[in-house]
Amino acid sequence: MLCPGCRGRLAHEAPGAPRATRPEPSPPGLPPTWACGAYEGALRQLVVAHKEHGQQALAAPLGALLAESVLAALASVGDPVSRGRPVLLVPAPSRPSAVRARGRDAALVLVRAAARTLRRRGVPVMVAPLLTTRAGLVDQAGLGAEERAANLDGSLWVRPERLRRLSRRVPEVAGVVLCDDVVTTGATLTEASRALRAVGLPVLGAATVGATGRRRTGPPGGS
Repeated sequence: MLCPGCRGRLAHEAPGAPRATRPEPSPPGLPPTWACGAYEGALRQLVVAHKEHGQQALAAPLGALLAESVLAALASVGDPVSRGRPVLLVPAPSRPSAVRARGRDAALVLVRAAARTLRRRGVPVMVAPLLTTRAGLVDQAGLGAEERAANLDGSLWVRPERLRRLSRRVPEVAGVVLCDDVVTTGATLTEASRALRAVGLPVLGAATVGATGRRRTGPPGGS
């Protein structure tokens, strides 16, 4: 799906190991977040093509990048999978109307691709789409940081039946890594982290493919 030119541009824009990234300003409660590169150029084109234009073959290369961010998040907290307990990869939920319009849950497809890459590398992970949106959530596109935070405040929750099914399958987990394609203001990841912690799930960090706009890189941290 990727020509040599695009592969070269992608390697140039997302080189080496992912880096910790934080929006400026950083919302309180944002978990340590990792991204492979800036959300621009070839990286942005690939994410948009996969998410908005149905280019499903791009899930594999984008999933490989997301997997690198997951590994960076895990490395930053030591070795949480040393006892063989799986790490839950929880995708940031999409609005039901967006899923219907696209014909698929693009975020879930991307996280599943990342999980396949991680399992091939011996990392025990499970994809757990636990989060869902409450009624009234509007499209985040075009909203500023404060508007995004207000839109998302209390908007995500964990369905009890999903949590019960998960606990029957996996009595003990190493923790959760939140996954999204892009971090913008951090409002989605902050709200998702709150919802997961509210039901007792430890959030180890967040992994994304790209990071937009006003941000700074450096030691991991959410504030």
